[in-house]
This record gives sequence, structure tokens and C-alpha cells, in this order.
Amino acid sequence: MKVIETYQKQFLAYLEDYNTIREPKNLYDPIQYILNLGGKRLRPVLTLMAADCFEGDANSAA
Repeated sequence: MKVIETYQKQFLAYLEDYNTIREPKNLYDPIQYILNLGGKRLRPVLTLMAADCFEGDANSAA
């Protein structure tokens, strides 16, 4: 099993690639703001860890 930092890096890379620049801006700008705050990182990392732990594909869990 990988270390937690590996899962964190994998999730952050996915988050950086995720495109939230859409219309209407008044709907999607708050989503972009929340995603850039830096919190809310534990559940995605736990999801990746669980997928890897149960012999699933952590890349498809992202």
C-alpha cells in the first residue's frame, strides 16, 4: 500500500486538472472558490486508500 502523501498528490493532481470554468458564472464561481480553499481533502484520500486496500483501481476511484 502506498503512503498517504502519494494519495494526496494524486487527488491534488486530479483537482488541478478538473475544469470548473463554466456558465453560469454565478453558479460555478463559488464551487471554484470552495475547491481552492485547501480543506476537504480527507474523504477523497480515504476513498483512494480504500480502493487500493481492497485491490481496486485507485485511478478509477478518483
